[in-house]
Order: sequence, then structure tokens, then C-alpha cells
Amino acid sequence: MITAHMVGVFMGFQLDIRTLLYLFITGNLFIALLITFYRVHFSKDIASVAFIAAKWLQVLYWSSILLWNKMPDYIVIPLSNGLILAGGGLEIAALLLMMGMLGRTEKLYYLLITAGSIISFIFVVLFFNQPNLRVATTSFWVMLFVIYPGHSLMRMKEKTPLQSMLGMIFYVFAAAMLWRSFAALFVEPEMGALSANSAQYSYYLCMFFFMLGGTLAFILLSNEHSYEKLKRIASYDSLTGILGRRTFLLEAELKLALAAKKQEHYSLLLLDLDHFKKINDTYGHEKGDAVLQDFAKAIERNLGNGDLFGRVGGEEFAVLLYRLDEEASDIKAEQLRQAVVDSSRSSHSFEYTVSIGVITVLPDHRTSLNMLYKLCDRALYQAKQEGRNRVVRSR
Repeated sequence: MITAHMVGVFMGFQLDIRTLLYLFITGNLFIALLITFYRVHFSKDIASVAFIAAKWLQVLYWSSILLWNKMPDYIVIPLSNGLILAGGGLEIAALLLMMGMLGRTEKLYYLLITAGSIISFIFVVLFFNQPNLRVATTSFWVMLFVIYPGHSLMRMKEKTPLQSMLGMIFYVFAAAMLWRSFAALFVEPEMGALSANSAQYSYYLCMFFFMLGGTLAFILLSNEHSYEKLKRIASYDSLTGILGRRTFLLEAELKLALAAKKQEHYSLLLLDLDHFKKINDTYGHEKGDAVLQDFAKAIERNLGNGDLFGRVGGEEFAVLLYRLDEEASDIKAEQLRQAVVDSSRSSHSFEYTVSIGVITVLPDHRTSLNMLYKLCDRALYQAKQEGRNRVVRSR
């Protein structure tokens, strides 16, 4: 049973702000060291460098507060506010950059509010210089820093759980900053940065969750990027940038099942560069690699969004034309053959050509990609036998 004495003790309890400062200094220092050593063996990308710099700036910010009342206000107060705006802004920018959300609009937004925060804070310090006004001004601009990414994340139609969590953290933190600014102006007019009241406790609690949430998000996003990089290495051909054999065949299987279900035409093309070994032997492997890259670009420029294109062998490539019947796929195959010839003439001092085998079916559930591949390969072989630089259809 709760007694009156217990209530009195609870109501009289107040967290010591200086203790909280030491906790934040220690916590941010530990996180800064952890992230720095965590990323030491990774490639140095802009986002990770910005995030690590942000954490060290936040360590300096919390440490600088301990210098208040020990150094002149005109030095230490602008220093502290500059550090938290720089540290918080860099952390937000790093997270947005890692999610691919730091575009031209976002950069302009942060440029404007950074300029606005500096100008308004200087104005307050020069003409008013009251502690509560400094708190209110800084809190308001911090709120604007975090509300934008929160809004951007939460309005996304297809967001991951991690993005939803980040969006909520930004929203809650923005609300705490707005309440702190309001309290400094109207509720606690004597309020300073180290005052102990509900608005301050809300601020420090949100800073704690922002510290943990931002770090967790950074680590998870780093892992996501590593996974996507490995996935891309496994899925795409490193020389030409198109699908590798395994990924092409997997995607082609899915397209085949879809075509069978919807009863739509399905055309498979196999393309083989003519006399490619001779090109390598005559001009060298570096020139041969350049030919493969130019060839891939020429084909890609002439394919639609729903088509698949992959490298299935050394100089052998495959194209899947979805929903194109025999007549349309013949036209497209001839267009691709001519595009290769035109590209070779404009890009190299010699001409190279391609032979193409084509098969078109209206598949059902018994249609096998393996069988289509074999029939198409026979048509490609026939094109080679008939003199190369031509399209042959499997009948």
C-alpha cells in the first residue's frame, strides 16, 4: 500500500542534472569509440565518416556543458550550441544518406535552417541573452532539424520496420523539443539549460533514446548495405553490370511461371559474339573486355523495363522478352543485332557482330525453361553454321 510518506519521498525526488551529463558524456564516448572501431576495417564512405564525426561532436557538446560557469558565457554557450547543432545535424544527414533520402531538397532545407538557427541565436544573445530565451531558441531549431526526417520516413508508402522506428524516434524527439521551447518561454521563465523540471527531464530522456536509436539504426543500416553489396556481387556480372547466369535463370523461371499463369507469350534469345576469341587474340583481353561492355550497353539501350538481360557464359548472353509474340520478338532480335553492329562501328576501329537464336512459346505449367534454353541454343548454333551475324528462330 502506498503511504503518504512514500508519495512525499517520490514527489521530492529529482534527478541530478550534472549526473545525467556525466552519463551522456560516458555513453556518447563509449558509442563513439565503438562505432569508430566497428568501422575501422570497412571502406570509408561519406555516411559512416559523417556519423562517426557526429558522435565525437556530441561527446564534445556534453563535455562543454561542464565548462559553463567556468568560462565566459560569450565563448562557452555559442560553442555548446554550435556543437549540438553540428553533431545532431551530421547524425541525421548520415542516417538519411544511408537510406538514400538526402537529395537536393533535403540539403536545401538543412542549409536554410542551419543559417536560420545561427542568425536567430546570435540575435537572441546580442539583444536579450536570457537563459530561457537561449533554451527556447535552440530547442525550436533542433525540433526543425528532426521533424523533417521524421515526416519523410513516416509518409513513405513502403517503409521497413527500421524506417518506421526511426520515424517515431524523430517525431517523439521533435515533440520533446517543442515542449521544451514552450516551457522555457511560458511555463518556466527562469529556466536555463541545467534547470531541473519536467521539460528538461523529457529532453534528456529523448536524447537518451535518440543516442541509442541512432546508433542502433546506423549499425543495422550498415549491415543492410553490406548485405545488399554481397547480394549485388552474387547477382550481377562484375564486368558488364548485367545479371549473372544464376540470377538470370532464376528470374526467367519466375517470368515463365507468370506467363504460363496469364497465358502470355514468352520469348527467349541467346546471343553470342562472333569470333570473340579472335578479338582477344588480336587486340588483347583488355580490348576484349571493352567490347563486352560496349556490347552489353548496346543491348540494354534497346530493351524495355520488363525484359531481362544476363551474361550466361564468356561471350554468351541471354535476353528474355516478356509478352512479345513471334513477329514482335523477331523484330526486336533484328533490332538488337543491328544495334551491336552500329555500336561496334562507332566505338572501335574494327567491326564485331552477334549471332542470335530465338524461341517464342505460349507456355503452360509443363513448359520447362531448360528445354527452351536447349532449343534456343540449337537455333544459335544454326545461326553460326549459316554464316554468323544473323537471327535464327527455333521452330
